[in-house]
Amino acid sequence: MSDPSRADPGAVAAAPEELFCANHPSVPTALRCNRCGKPICVKCAVLTPVGYRCKECVRGQQSIFYTAGLGDYVIAVVVALPLSLLAGFLASLMGGFLFYLLIFAGPLAGRVIADVTHRAVGRRRGRYLWLAVCACVVLGALPFVAPSLLALLAMVLAGGTDAELAVAGLGFSLLRLGFVILYAVLAAGTAYSRLRFGK
Repeated sequence: MSDPSRADPGAVAAAPEELFCANHPSVPTALRCNRCGKPICVKCAVLTPVGYRCKECVRGQQSIFYTAGLGDYVIAVVVALPLSLLAGFLASLMGGFLFYLLIFAGPLAGRVIADVTHRAVGRRRGRYLWLAVCACVVLGALPFVAPSLLALLAMVLAGGTDAELAVAGLGFSLLRLGFVILYAVLAAGTAYSRLRFGK
């Protein structure tokens, strides 16, 4: 048993090194990325099945799953845009009596567009492939939103001529505009979930 009186008086217990987040130098932390060892705060830490990692390591790990090239993005747009235009046209034909049909038609159109596009690019995944397809879905609906917007503008500008006709036309244009917007939101949301999480 060691005698405390005989301990070296110059020996001082080493204090643990205080760490600061690599991305936020003013934030103290006790975490390190378990892959690269970089100090990270709770805002920068990503919990993975094997422990906490920094966002850069997680992004680098995920990138091995993204094999789509620039040509795949071109193929995606060439395939998705005509399908989106066709689906947008069909959605614009749906009136108030087909509201419930539209609720099912939007997700169905988004799923078909996403699945056909995914097959066309050889089932390769791209980090932003979902964005290209969703943009096509929205662009495919725009030509059928524009007439309703123009009709609304014309009715507002010619408001004093025939009030009842203007109100009826305004209601119809608003209804049609609402249906096309609802279709675009439902279809783009479904395409996003299929390409980002479902494949």
